[in-house]
Amino acid sequence: MGNGSGTVTGNTRARFEQWAKNPACRANTLSAVHNVPMADVARRLGSRPSFGQSVFALTRGNNFERQILADEADRLLAALVRKDVLPEGAKGLADLRVRMNGGQLPSLPEAIARTNALIRELAGQADSRSAPRPAIIASPTVRIPRGVMLPEAVLILDVLAVRYDRGRPELMVGEIKTYADRGGHTDLHKLAVARAQAGLYLHALELVLAELGCGERVRLRRKGFLVLTRPGSNFPSVRAEEDLHYQAERARRGFELLEAAARGLPPFMPVDDDPVEAVMRADTEYSEACLRFCDRESQCHAAALEEGNPAVLGDDVRRFLGEVDLGRAVVLLDGGDPRTGGEKDLLRRLQRAGAAGPTP
Repeated sequence: MGNGSGTVTGNTRARFEQWAKNPACRANTLSAVHNVPMADVARRLGSRPSFGQSVFALTRGNNFERQILADEADRLLAALVRKDVLPEGAKGLADLRVRMNGGQLPSLPEAIARTNALIRELAGQADSRSAPRPAIIASPTVRIPRGVMLPEAVLILDVLAVRYDRGRPELMVGEIKTYADRGGHTDLHKLAVARAQAGLYLHALELVLAELGCGERVRLRRKGFLVLTRPGSNFPSVRAEEDLHYQAERARRGFELLEAAARGLPPFMPVDDDPVEAVMRADTEYSEACLRFCDRESQCHAAALEEGNPAVLGDDVRRFLGEVDLGRAVVLLDGGDPRTGGEKDLLRRLQRAGAAGPTP
């Protein structure tokens, strides 16, 4: 479900994915690092935001999570045991959800403190004799121990499964989605997005375990699981043994690049204490990807079209034309003389492709 979208400052996963879709755009980087929603920028520019989850989708997701976690997570436990994510006889739920997500904890700081305390208990660093060891941890919340984003980088994971029958306690990352598991016909893009989110959580846990000094006492499994729905029902269907190694590596590298990008930004000086205005004034870099995630894409697309930016025809066209704008490309296609080295190179490539006649 991606519970990281449950709060403003806790929306780290969505902000990371936002930046990763177009890291070349300075405005997009400012928006992600400083948590200035691009939807607010779009409204200021006179557009209606068109991205984000619907109320229906959020409600359905919350209902699904509530049902599979009810009665000490009986439904989810049974599904995880069937797929050998957990062993027979596994039981116990540690519910770390905050109230706004259907739980009992009052705040994110409390959820973070409880998550850290539970990890230390699993690692044997605290007395846990009075509390049973849980097989499922719902909504563990972590603060990433590095200056990736401001004001803070917090992630609310969907679920962790914990095994105790392999020596050290073993944590496995799970991602909950409400779409149906259709076996080999499940949407591949949706599955890729879910794995990417789980990989981000895996990397975040790696950082937190290292910071808490628990990495040698708690094993973090590189294979996780996805929890989807059975077609036509709200019962869980588990996809086990999802390899998250490359997704975690993507997250690690992405955080390093984002951190470098944040350090390279000029000091963030909100215009008259107006951070939206600061993002509005930042340079933009239009990309084909903007059509799929950015609420500001209509203004940027119009500006790119006026400039003759080849990106309006897609990133492949932009890469092919290089420094040549659309207007000059049309002139060359019509037999015009090249003016620059870049235009000469483009004309040669166009001629090889049979798209332009010989140079006059």
